[in-house]
Amino acid sequence: MKKNWTKIAIALGPAIIIASVVWEVARVNPSFSFVIAPWSIRGYDSDHGAVYGALGILLLLGGLAVSWEGAMRNRISIAISAYFVVASTAFAFILADREITLTVTTVMSVVVATILATATSLALRSTLGQRIRFFRRAMPSFLIVFAVVVGVLSATVVGSELELETWILVLFVALLSGGLSIAIQPIGLAANRALIVASVAAWAVIVMSAGAMRQHLIEAQMATVQADGTTGLSAQYKDVQAAPGWWLAGLGATILFVGAVGLWARRRDIVATHARARRQRAAAEVSAREIQEAAEAYAAEKAALSPN
Repeated sequence: MKKNWTKIAIALGPAIIIASVVWEVARVNPSFSFVIAPWSIRGYDSDHGAVYGALGILLLLGGLAVSWEGAMRNRISIAISAYFVVASTAFAFILADREITLTVTTVMSVVVATILATATSLALRSTLGQRIRFFRRAMPSFLIVFAVVVGVLSATVVGSELELETWILVLFVALLSGGLSIAIQPIGLAANRALIVASVAAWAVIVMSAGAMRQHLIEAQMATVQADGTTGLSAQYKDVQAAPGWWLAGLGATILFVGAVGLWARRRDIVATHARARRQRAAAEVSAREIQEAAEAYAAEKAALSPN
């Protein structure tokens, strides 16, 4: 039990997110005694239930794949990382059918350049740092990439508005995080890093959905014929609150994050131990070879000096 607590947390977190669908996700503060129906909505009463359910299922599948010990093999780890990229993009494509209008400012270009430069410099240091001296430190490549990206954005899109489908933006972010997860050594832990990023993203989606769920309850009240036959009556936004289902989903994402970090840390220690053992074995083999060569040279020298 103690040994496998990380895997239990990785399975339990998404299960809690899925279970939150049957709980209240938004309700009117009862202290105001509004005579309005519905007083509350559960996850399955709104589109947010589908979001939570799909999110939990995708995370559960990914978490179970990462929990498998075979996920530490390079090819499988890369495949699982690719799963998170595809799953997040499909999630946004199906459940976030709307356009995002972005006004590209100088601050936004600096933020984008910082993210891209950080990812690129860390990836280059991890993959080429042992062979090319220039990439042994991340700062030089970071400054070059940062300057190039800021220059390109300033010359092209800064000051203009961009209309993007949500799934395109999610695809870009997922490719960036997935590529960085794979580029950082050791590659065998890429799936674990991707799961950590996915748990943080899921937590952000859940947290930011509170306002939309509250608004959905108000809209449901506006469309409902009340007991006295009136319509168009609803509580004020300030009197509507996120209910236990929302908190429960957030708790599930937090548990998943803790389990994902714990599993990554344990596997990182295992990889470090194996790498240290390989280095020690290689040093011992070199030492044994040198001793053998010295012994053979001494024996040959002694045989040459001894009388016939």
